[in-house]
Amino acid sequence: MRRCSVGLLFLALLCIPTVIRAETYVAAGLGMNIPSFDTTDAGKVSLQKDLFYGGKIGHYFNDRGYNWFGLEVDAYRSTPGIKQQTLPTSGNPALSGSIPGADLQVHSLAFNALVRVTGYQYKVEPYAGLGIGLNVGNISNGNFRPEASFAPSFNVLAGIRYYLTDSIAPFLEYKYNFAQFNFSRDNITADYRANLFMFGIAYHFGR
Repeated sequence: MRRCSVGLLFLALLCIPTVIRAETYVAAGLGMNIPSFDTTDAGKVSLQKDLFYGGKIGHYFNDRGYNWFGLEVDAYRSTPGIKQQTLPTSGNPALSGSIPGADLQVHSLAFNALVRVTGYQYKVEPYAGLGIGLNVGNISNGNFRPEASFAPSFNVLAGIRYYLTDSIAPFLEYKYNFAQFNFSRDNITADYRANLFMFGIAYHFGR
């Protein structure tokens, strides 16, 4: 039994360098959301530009033949409130005529696949990605009754990071997020599109 324990411990010690060499990162950032809201009843409803913030955890494969490919989990929050505005007359009172402003909050969780120009030789590293996820929209106040809508989302992103050290890398990123919300209490179906511009800092382990 003792020999077995020693053997397992030795095997674990051999695996530690492989785990350490795996390039994993955590990141946080904030930026500007320029959103749009296209409803089936009243067409486009104007939303406010809004600051958003979020964080991500990602991993690039440590095999040098595939170090250009990675996976990422991304989460962020935005509050692009509905502006006070006048809309065309429609059969939906919540989206007809002069409407007051309202609160709209959007929480997003995305799972992205990434490709990059390998960062082992260069400090500047461009990257891009595609992903799917889940958006949660919360609407309230004004003409709208409080309600949450859960909707699958689609993401496209591109960015560039600069390695100050092997571990610390500030980055600039553009992200496009799409989801179709259905607020059944107010009989509203709307396409939500977010253009997200983010600045952040990532910490890379094992690069």
